[in-house]
Amino acid sequence: MLVLARKVGEKIILNDDIEIIILDANQNTVRIGVNAPKNVSVYREELYREIKNANADSNNVSQASVKQLHDLLKDNAHSAFSTTNFDKLTNKIQKH
Repeated sequence: MLVLARKVGEKIILNDDIEIIILDANQNTVRIGVNAPKNVSVYREELYREIKNANADSNNVSQASVKQLHDLLKDNAHSAFSTTNFDKLTNKIQKH
């Protein structure tokens, strides 16, 4: 791990296109700003872990849940998708 000391207003540059700026510091908190390209995701650690957990949980879909969703969508007469498309979609989900 690289450990750096920075003062308010000083920056850290990552990979030529990510800038970390120290905005404010007091005894318990450091406020930082991050300038990064739009294709780079920047999250607080706790939010990042929550997203990762939600993504992992989304892989644990039961066959019964897929069937219920399929039936609800199939019964929706106002849907822009045909029943055949729903069948194809749910078959793909069930195979995974």
